[in-house]
Amino acid sequence: MNKKAYFYIDDTIWVLRDLARTKPKSLFDTPLFSVLKKAHDEYGLKTQLNLFYRTDYFYGNDEFSLADVPDTYKDEFEASSDWLKLAFHAKQEFPDYPHINATYEDIRDLFQAIEQEVFRFAGKASFTYGVCPHWVPVSKAG
Repeated sequence: MNKKAYFYIDDTIWVLRDLARTKPKSLFDTPLFSVLKKAHDEYGLKTQLNLFYRTDYFYGNDEFSLADVPDTYKDEFEASSDWLKLAFHAKQEFPDYPHINATYEDIRDLFQAIEQEVFRFAGKASFTYGVCPHWVPVSKAG
């Protein structure tokens, strides 16, 4: 029997921050990406990481954004793009329900900012348009 599952991880920014700061030789030398690759290689798991554009100020002065992710691992992201996708989620973790009163322009601009950075550091093939907005509700305009 051919079984399939949809697997995604919300609120993704910290693993990219750690990747940028620790600069491992390979993307898959990091704990999360290593586990995802192993699950893909052994079971065919496909994963979507739903991205925050930046870390939240709630955590203090540890500022980091997708603009800080180096393109060092772009080839590995592109080679894995059939099973590892990156997607829009939100600007940052807080406030809760960030899109509930969003205008069309708010969502468009943030979506394009995330898309542009993913294209830069992971390649176009790594980006997916399957969206899971942070806390889910989005205004009608958004």
